[in-house]
Amino acid sequence: MYRYYLRTLLRDSVIECVPPALMRHVMPMTPSSTPYIPAVLETRLIFVHVPKAAGTSVKTEFYGGPKGGHRRIIEFAAHDQKRMQAFFKFSFTRNPWDRLLSAHAYLSDGRKATGRDRRFARDVLDLHPGFEAFVLALERPGFRRRVMAYDHFRTQSYWLCMPRARDHAMDFLGRFERFEEDMEALRHRLGHPSRPALRTLSSDHPPYRDAYSTRMRDIAGDIYARDAALFGYAF
Repeated sequence: MYRYYLRTLLRDSVIECVPPALMRHVMPMTPSSTPYIPAVLETRLIFVHVPKAAGTSVKTEFYGGPKGGHRRIIEFAAHDQKRMQAFFKFSFTRNPWDRLLSAHAYLSDGRKATGRDRRFARDVLDLHPGFEAFVLALERPGFRRRVMAYDHFRTQSYWLCMPRARDHAMDFLGRFERFEEDMEALRHRLGHPSRPALRTLSSDHPPYRDAYSTRMRDIAGDIYARDAALFGYAF
C-alpha cells in the first residue's frame, strides 16, 4: 500500500511541476504508463473516469469494456498534449456527499473490490469501522491525508482540472444524478444511436442524506468544498 502512495506522489509531482514542453521526455522515466490505450486512440474519445460516478457503465458503452483505469486529464496532457486537445473529453460527476458514502460502502463491502481496494479497506478503513466513525475520523489530519491519497476519495477536481485551472477541462460533463438523460445527450452530440444505458458496479447504501449527521455533513463539505462549488452541488 505504501508503494502505491509513493508511486502516486511521484507521478503527481512530476506532471504538475514539469513544463509541458519537457513532459514528453520526462514521462517515460516515471511509474506511469500511457493513458492512450487502443480504445482511446480508436474512438478519439477521452473519458476521465471519476471513481464512483458511473464510469464503468460509460466505458462499457464507448470503449467496449471497463478499460483504462482511473487517469487524470493532466496525464493525457502530459503524455500527448496535442492529442488531448484534439480528442473529445468527457466525464460524469456526482454529489460529493453521496460519492463519499458510495466509495466507503463499496470498499467496506469488498465483494466487488479489487485486491488493492481490499487491502486499503483492511489497512485504513478498518481503523474506524462504520461510516459515521470513518467520517468523524477525517477530522484528524493524518488519517485524512491517508484517505484522500486513495483514488476513490480524491476530489473530482483532481481528476478533471488542470493544475491551477479555475474550471474543468472537459468538453462534456454529465451528472450521475441524471445519468440516463445526460448519456442520451452525449450520444446525440457524438452522433451515436440512442440506446438504454445500463449501470454496473452499484454499491448498496441508504439515501446519502440519511447517513449524515450535521457534523458529518460539515466535515465532508469542508473536504469537498471545491467540488461542490465547481460542479454546482449542495447537501
